[in-house]
Amino acid sequence: MPETNFDVLICGGGMTGAGLASVLAQQGLKIAVFEAQQPDDFDLSQAFDLRISALGPQTRSVLKRTQAWQNIISMRACPYRQMRVWEMQGFGDITFHANQVNASELGHIVENRVTQLALWQVLDEMPEVTLLCPQKPLKTYRKNAIMYVETESGETFAGKLLVAADGGQSIVRQAFGIGVNRSQYQQACLVVGVNTELGQQDITWQRFTSTGPQAFLPLPGQHGSVVWYHQADEVRRLYQLPNAQLQAEIMAHFPQELGNIEVLSKSYFNLQKQHAQSYIQDGLALIGDAAHIINPLAGQGVNLGFQDISSLDAVIANSRAAGEEWWQG
Repeated sequence: MPETNFDVLICGGGMTGAGLASVLAQQGLKIAVFEAQQPDDFDLSQAFDLRISALGPQTRSVLKRTQAWQNIISMRACPYRQMRVWEMQGFGDITFHANQVNASELGHIVENRVTQLALWQVLDEMPEVTLLCPQKPLKTYRKNAIMYVETESGETFAGKLLVAADGGQSIVRQAFGIGVNRSQYQQACLVVGVNTELGQQDITWQRFTSTGPQAFLPLPGQHGSVVWYHQADEVRRLYQLPNAQLQAEIMAHFPQELGNIEVLSKSYFNLQKQHAQSYIQDGLALIGDAAHIINPLAGQGVNLGFQDISSLDAVIANSRAAGEEWWQG
């Protein structure tokens, strides 16, 4: 069985896996990325995807290290300059403004698929990176201090470091016997793509209620995303409503800051928190959802994955500079 050797094997080519590959390649490391599905091409006429994230300054700085951030801006992103958080029943109310930190914006709302595609466009131009897609790892293991990935196509790849970036149900994490602590939030999250009566907004807000948060994330033009946390049964009921009835429910229960809306699309998911019992072993590292899942907090969760990228990149760089075996845990 033929073997192909790399410095780093990354299982998962989503935002965190592709992001890690882009920065490690800048260290001159030879990278293989395994991903089952190619990102879709982008066209401005496409409807906004419901899976969006609020990318903060640290995440943006990682993306700026390569051409990825410029690629995102060339597609579409919405800057927000204010963030307001308040209680429906209580006195807590705070607004953050970019001016307070001498910045032009606090962050950007970006569709996840745009971020992933922007990173893949960068990886396609990097000679250090081999994108293996569609390739699904069938087996991952350690032998004689070398990490191996066997794919469904029958190929075997060897590397010094194996990175699990394959999501909350990580097969890599399971293969190496790393358990997780998991619990349910007893809530679900309804995500609704809307057209807004108001023009382009530069504020994202979140109101806390007795049944869960309600949030609004602006998108380019008069588009936005409404996020409604509630008990799972209630979220399913809302999801099943015709768009006109769902619109009426949102208008009745959301604050007036939202303004009039038109429902365009909707989806929902159950909320859980999950934490891997270990992030590393010799020759193995977990990042992103493979390591931890938290409440998405109005699209903020992806920033945690990019902090993983920055931390692992720094650890490897420092270890290499010291002449150490950087792939050892």
